[in-house]
Amino acid sequence: MCWTIANMIVVIFIVNNTATYLLANMNMERTGYGVTTSYNRNDRSLQMNQLRNDKLRAGAVITGIWNKRSYRVERSLGQGSNGVVYLVAALAEDETVKTGSTRYALKLGADTIEFQSEINAIRALEQGLKQGLNRDRSNPQLPYFIEADDWEAGVGKRPFYVMRYVSGQSVQSFVSSRGSDWFGPLCGQVLERLATLHEQGFIFGDLKLEHIKVKPNGDVDLIDYGGLTQLGKSVKQFTEWYDRGFWNAGSRAADVGYDLFSFAVMTIHLCQDSAFKRVMKGSLPQTRQTEELLHIIDSNAVLIPYREWYYRALSGKFNDSRRAFQEWQRITRQVGRTIPRRAIPTPSWLKWSFGVSILLLLISIGYWAWHERWVQDLLMS
Repeated sequence: MCWTIANMIVVIFIVNNTATYLLANMNMERTGYGVTTSYNRNDRSLQMNQLRNDKLRAGAVITGIWNKRSYRVERSLGQGSNGVVYLVAALAEDETVKTGSTRYALKLGADTIEFQSEINAIRALEQGLKQGLNRDRSNPQLPYFIEADDWEAGVGKRPFYVMRYVSGQSVQSFVSSRGSDWFGPLCGQVLERLATLHEQGFIFGDLKLEHIKVKPNGDVDLIDYGGLTQLGKSVKQFTEWYDRGFWNAGSRAADVGYDLFSFAVMTIHLCQDSAFKRVMKGSLPQTRQTEELLHIIDSNAVLIPYREWYYRALSGKFNDSRRAFQEWQRITRQVGRTIPRRAIPTPSWLKWSFGVSILLLLISIGYWAWHERWVQDLLMS
């Protein structure tokens, strides 16, 4: 009996080790040196944690090893899955960068290979936009890539790249201060930006409210192109709440529908923050469905006119993002949600200047009348 048990233990041990060996070889064949993926991921995570913990203070200077340009850090703008973004000013002016009031966004990373992939995608996109259909537009919304370099930090080399800095309000604060009539036009601009990216062979990938800026005149800009992914590849970066896979509605393949799905969930969240968070809190991963999002739409007066559009976006019925944008614009016009141009309030100094001008005019008229009367009296005497 004891011998039999011992034999069974030996057999189980051999089978277990054989299975482990076979699985390792299968992974090796499928992904090359994929067996080290977990190590690389952990290593990258450690580097990113170190990068976040070693945040640069205002006044710190970053000097590129190769291009020799120096930038002074003013403040942190945020952080993503592969880098930290800072608002910076150039310390010296040349044909590429300007000093004075010009500011740039500098993204500092930890993983050189991953960073280079991101830079290559941004450069390819910008080149395509310059040469493509967007070249004749007055506001082409280019990423405006400036340069890439390495910085010799205390812990080793850190890759970084510099882009134009986009100022503006968040969508939430803009809509909150200007009113829900802006919802349709603003979101339409986001769709137009996405359609332009798709026509150049890319998706934005990590679409979320924090990556959208609105200027005082209502123009919209996309910022942080870290999730930029070529069509047909796997999405590099995403925000869980707005991810198609998170809602059991499809894969994480980079296609037109992925961005449109993210846009749909993001804008529902924008309009119905509390209801959206209740759904997120109460749903289980295995039962989470897009029907829950459609229920939110049915309870919101701003979203209801777009319900059919949302249904198509959430169920992957749109194959063309330009067509999706045009359909959104058609609905926006139907419900009369054109951008309301508010009258610009007259500055107080202009009011004072106008008042002083009127007063001086009256004094001049009075003086002229008095002078004419005085001359007549003098002649008559």
